[in-house]
Amino acid sequence: MPEALLPVQIRRPTPGSLAYEPLPTISGLASATPDTSLDQAQVLDLLGLTGDAFAETVFARCGVHRRGLEISPESLDQTLQQRTAFTEEQLMRLATEAVDALGADLDDVGVVVTANYYSLGGPTIAHRLVDHYALRADTDKYHLVGVGCTSAVPLLRLASQALRDRPAEKALVVTAESTSGFLSSLSASDERVKIVGAALFGDGAAAALLSLEPPGRGDGTGPRILSTAVHQVPGTLDHVRFAVSGEDAHMRMARELPVFAETGVPELVHRFLDRHQVNAGMIDHWPLHPGGRGILEGVQRGLGLSSEDVGPSAAVLSEHGNVGTPSAFLVLQRLIADRCPEPGQLGLAITIGPGVTVGLMLLEW
Repeated sequence: MPEALLPVQIRRPTPGSLAYEPLPTISGLASATPDTSLDQAQVLDLLGLTGDAFAETVFARCGVHRRGLEISPESLDQTLQQRTAFTEEQLMRLATEAVDALGADLDDVGVVVTANYYSLGGPTIAHRLVDHYALRADTDKYHLVGVGCTSAVPLLRLASQALRDRPAEKALVVTAESTSGFLSSLSASDERVKIVGAALFGDGAAAALLSLEPPGRGDGTGPRILSTAVHQVPGTLDHVRFAVSGEDAHMRMARELPVFAETGVPELVHRFLDRHQVNAGMIDHWPLHPGGRGILEGVQRGLGLSSEDVGPSAAVLSEHGNVGTPSAFLVLQRLIADRCPEPGQLGLAITIGPGVTVGLMLLEW
């Protein structure tokens, strides 16, 4: 069977060497969530699920306590088409709030990479950001659709590759999700998979600024990306699915995911680290995808991580829910704020999304 795990290796120079390959460095990181934050009891009530034993159990045990949502009884009864204008406005609003929170000079941005789970068509968020911030007309623009919770790794990977052609410039990476744009009223008679999906997801956006820096010459504001890899698990296309109909949409997540998180993800992690002569004991920080309590605890058990190791991920899940494409960025931002990584420390980001695809990213501060 052909090897599926193909890391992008970044050569690191030996001391005193005149030859080096610049390292992609996350020089800025910010996020945005709606002003309206609802607890799980409020969401249950709005969805029409208060009193349903199954729904109340799922909502209580999924690891989410609050999440940013802009929903009302009226909006929940609207079709996706009727909500298009709101969804479009919210995605752009959250995206620009995240970019503004960077507080960065965007004059040297030459690449814009954006993503959200499902697209409203063109022009993309990337085109709109170039127009909104009056970026240069020759800015390279890329937009990924449907990659979902795995997005952080391929987005940063793509941005790093694009910067090879524009090494003196920076890449702006922006992700945004509007769960409020597709969440709909439910009832006890609905499929249970719909209720599980409704318990987890929230609205949010994140923005990252990426630059190529000579080794040892980063500006100290964020980690360097040493290597990335993605692995699509054969035969699991239906395990994570965004199901869209003419009237509504919902997330479908297979019950096998927590089992895979515990038994399958560790194998991929160890193979990836082995290729870089690194073992799990050398990793200081673990920004893990907050896909849900079962997934997070599965990865924790499989890798033998402590509660402190998964603390930033659990906190993001509790306070914001699973916000899809921006999730990994929110976790990394929280980890940096809470843990204050020291120079030379290593981190391993793990994302899990549609495919089922696992993203791995080796970081160094």
